[in-house]
Amino acid sequence: MTEISIIMSVYNGEEYLEETIQSVINQTFKNWEFIIINDCSTDSTAQILEDFASKDERIKVYPNEVNLKLPASLNKAISLSQGKYIARMDADDICLPDRFEKQYKFMEENSDVALSSCRFMTVKNGVYMSGGAGGRCDNQALRALLLVRNPILHPGVIAKAEVMKKLNYDTSLTCTEDLELWTRMSLENQKMEILPECLMIYRLHDKQITSTTLERQHTEVLKIQEKYYGTLLQKMDEKMAQFYINGIYFTETVDIERFLEYSKWLKSVCSTNFDKNSINYALLEVLAEYKRCGAPKQAVLKAMLTFNPFFLAKEIIRRKQAAKKDIEKCLKVAKGLSLKQTAGTKEFPIFEK
Repeated sequence: MTEISIIMSVYNGEEYLEETIQSVINQTFKNWEFIIINDCSTDSTAQILEDFASKDERIKVYPNEVNLKLPASLNKAISLSQGKYIARMDADDICLPDRFEKQYKFMEENSDVALSSCRFMTVKNGVYMSGGAGGRCDNQALRALLLVRNPILHPGVIAKAEVMKKLNYDTSLTCTEDLELWTRMSLENQKMEILPECLMIYRLHDKQITSTTLERQHTEVLKIQEKYYGTLLQKMDEKMAQFYINGIYFTETVDIERFLEYSKWLKSVCSTNFDKNSINYALLEVLAEYKRCGAPKQAVLKAMLTFNPFFLAKEIIRRKQAAKKDIEKCLKVAKGLSLKQTAGTKEFPIFEK
């Protein structure tokens, strides 16, 4: 029996494709199949895929007759999969050699978890940084974070095949299909966690969907969150929704006074569906992003003073300790891969002096 079905859709991915596929072949875990959907590429993608498939029978390539886009192509891959678990991969990222060995072990040892992702390193223009260092990994925190952002690395996911085959991706969405799936899983009480191990190198570049479709992302995120908020809390009014999309989810607008209004409202409606500390944690993550985006120090301090001081002190200590461990793991990975251009290690500037 195949244990892991790795699914990927690619469109004109020749630049990084060989390195990506080779990182899967190099895995210490060997019981996998790699289902790749070629979504009508016009570059040398088809030839690259054919060459790899001819050398390794675990690599299975399926060309689309018409361009289906990512969600529909992933659903096609899911329908073709035979594994106990389904893992995601993108055509421009790199798996570290022990990714699937560690993720498979984690899922086997935590049978109540439907989906998990992992820590990662980002790379852009040859500079590497740790991703998500210090963040909470538990289901309660992820459910709360989904109210304010997408905390789950899509290409780093592994999930129970039965869950993925039941839910699938929403094909009406073009660039936020992962957020929609995570929120739908949360609404169905499917447990999600993050394995705090650095197992991926996530490539950042200007050709990514996330860099080219911001207006469409705004529309789709609001649609998704209208359902998530409306089911678990209450729907935002139009004024709140507009601030939310610009000032909370994407933090294009840094406005501490509006943040405090949103924070007060969110705390008042979280009721029994969310752990209060997890809501505070999610809000603190937004405030940290405000600090990164240049919000005045005094304004950030004013917002911090609205949190329970015992929670705040405890979270500062937890975050710093966790971030130190996560960064050490990433630096160890960087050293093992001989990565020389590594950015600084200050991961949570809200807590800097």
